[in-house]
Amino acid sequence: MREAALPFPLAFRYQKNQYNVFEVNQSGYDNCTTEGAFGNWSSGKDFIPLNDAKRYYFICGNGQCYNGMKVSVVVHHLPIEPTPHISLPLSSHSAAPMPVVLHRGWGFRLLPLLLFFALIWFGSDWM
Repeated sequence: MREAALPFPLAFRYQKNQYNVFEVNQSGYDNCTTEGAFGNWSSGKDFIPLNDAKRYYFICGNGQCYNGMKVSVVVHHLPIEPTPHISLPLSSHSAAPMPVVLHRGWGFRLLPLLLFFALIWFGSDWM
């Protein structure tokens, strides 16, 4: 079993005169049968787009499935990761300081520049 994340193009390379690829359900996978197959490919250089988050089952339809020529692939959506951030108070003299939020990426490039201007504006005693 191989785990992958969307979108994922699955590539099959094989001798086209000897082998083929069938997308089947779990029963077809377990029993090596192509009955009710969802798709079949026989070019020898197949790229099959896996666009849905689910388990896919592929077998070789010419009998080689019984020799282990089959694969099950689980496809997941990528989780959305929260963006880390840094908050810096603009003034330590203010009752309610206004934070500056820097997101990963362009924000960390601006951090030295912001610190430089803060030192000039507020002096070195605010740190």
